[in-house]
Amino acid sequence: MTNILVSDAETKTKNLLMKCLETAGFEVMITENGLVSVQLAHENLSTTTESKKSNTQRSIFPSIPRLREVFEFIELNYHQSISLKEVAQAVGYSSAYLTDLVRHLTGKTVTNWIIERRIVQASTLLLETNESVEQIALKVGYQNINHFYCQFRDYYKNTPRAWRESQRCKVA
Repeated sequence: MTNILVSDAETKTKNLLMKCLETAGFEVMITENGLVSVQLAHENLSTTTESKKSNTQRSIFPSIPRLREVFEFIELNYHQSISLKEVAQAVGYSSAYLTDLVRHLTGKTVTNWIIERRIVQASTLLLETNESVEQIALKVGYQNINHFYCQFRDYYKNTPRAWRESQRCKVA
C-alpha cells in the first residue's frame, strides 16, 4: 500500500486525482485528512495463485476497477465459445485497445484470462466430480478435447487424468 499526500487541493482536483489513479490501475483504499492510500491492482494478482492451491470458489481475477466489466463478462461466459472480439464488444472497446489495456494492467491477455478461468473450473470439476475428462472439457467451454488437453498440460504440467489422480492421492 502506498500513501499520497494531497495538500491544499480543491474537491474537484481531489476527485480528478482519484479518477486518474483508478484509471491507472490503482485501487483507492482510504482517503482522510489529505492522505490518499492506494494499492496497485497488480498486488492482488496473488489471489490467482492462492485459488489454484486451495481450489475454492474465490475469483481468480484481480480487483481492477477499470477491468471489472471485462472479468464479469468472462466469468459469465467462459463455459461457452467466446472470443476477444466478443469481450471487446461487450465492454465497448476495440479488440486492439482491450488487448493492450488488459496486458498493461495484468501482464496477461484477455485470451489468457479466458483459458485460466476454464482450466481452474476444470480442475475443480476434476476433483469434485467423477465426470469424464471429455465431459468436463465440454462443460467449461472447449469444443476440441485435444485443445483442452494441451492447455491443461501447459497450465499444470500434467494431463487432466494424471493430475486428478495425483491430487486425489494427496487428499486421501
